[in-house]
Amino acid sequence: MANYELTYILRPLEEANLTAANDRITTALRNAGGEIVARHDWGRRRLAYPIRKINDGYYTTLYITLPGTAVRGIERSLQLSDDVLRYIVVRVETHRLPTAPAPAAAPAIEAPSAPAENVPEAAAENAPAASTAEEATQPTTAPAEAQEVAPAATTEGS
Repeated sequence: MANYELTYILRPLEEANLTAANDRITTALRNAGGEIVARHDWGRRRLAYPIRKINDGYYTTLYITLPGTAVRGIERSLQLSDDVLRYIVVRVETHRLPTAPAPAAAPAIEAPSAPAENVPEAAAENAPAASTAEEATQPTTAPAEAQEVAPAATTEGS
């Protein structure tokens, strides 16, 4: 049996009808000798373009293990279903299951405990590390805008 990813879009339905449509697809997969490894419901999303004058759909991805001979039968049942707007079955080597996005790291706010004269040292700690040995040997200079230029002393009219 091979690994597949089945992604399909259902037309907007009531919650009970949506569950029934998902159950029909799951039953068809199991009757064909397949096994559902994981399920990823994307929820209701806006379509990139209207399909049969429908602008929204419920996206679902199933990670399945299925005999190769059963794929045509599953595609045929999806094609005949009025609730399925689009589908795609892709054979994959291994399942890459979706992971939850990493929680956004809140910026650490610390009370300024260091005196103002240590500020350049703190800035140097947060500076990006040199990516090559050549950059590491070159002295670091401040940007041109940050450098103050003293006016040149003139000897006019003295």
